[in-house]
Amino acid sequence: MGVALAFGGVVAAMVYGLGHVSGAHINPAVTVALAAVRGFPLRDVAPYVVAQCAGALVASAAHLATFGGDAASPAEFGATFPVGTTTAGAFAFEVVLTFILMLVIMAVATDARVPRGVGGLAIGAAVCIDCLAAGTCCGASMNPARSLGPAVFAGGPALAALWLYAAAPTLGAVAAALAYRWVAGGGAVGAPTAATSASRRLAKSPCPRLSPEG
Repeated sequence: MGVALAFGGVVAAMVYGLGHVSGAHINPAVTVALAAVRGFPLRDVAPYVVAQCAGALVASAAHLATFGGDAASPAEFGATFPVGTTTAGAFAFEVVLTFILMLVIMAVATDARVPRGVGGLAIGAAVCIDCLAAGTCCGASMNPARSLGPAVFAGGPALAALWLYAAAPTLGAVAAALAYRWVAGGGAVGAPTAATSASRRLAKSPCPRLSPEG
């Protein structure tokens, strides 16, 4: 419960705190999925993914510096890898978990019909519930960058399983973005902003934001 609340809480805080600045994607799978449905400029995908992965590496380095190798290494730096399930099972879990997360993101962050202010809470809740549901089986990463940082420092099984945590969340996120666009009828999906009139500003924003004002 504590881990799930920490995961969901920090994501919610980042969405509310920085969504109006950068969109607070903090997840390469989300960025790629938004670009796949033309909700994010293709030219910005690479810089965002680089920044997300760099942030993950810096975070894991800070983990090592703060707790030291004696504490961080036995915990595998919080790395994600299949536990109590097969590789195929973990892959399926990550696809489904990220599909759920991205479906929520598409609804609250790209659809002008959703009330303002619910984005951070809804996205954080999705992360928390996903973690509660399958964290003990696959780590509930839902985020290639989140798995990259710990895997680089932990090595071994975590690094060997990194491909899974890069491919499965991306697949799940893209599938969810396409599914939501189809369910919403295509026309309702766009780049959200912090405007008081979301419908007016959707067409003007060059960057989809996961802001609570979206």
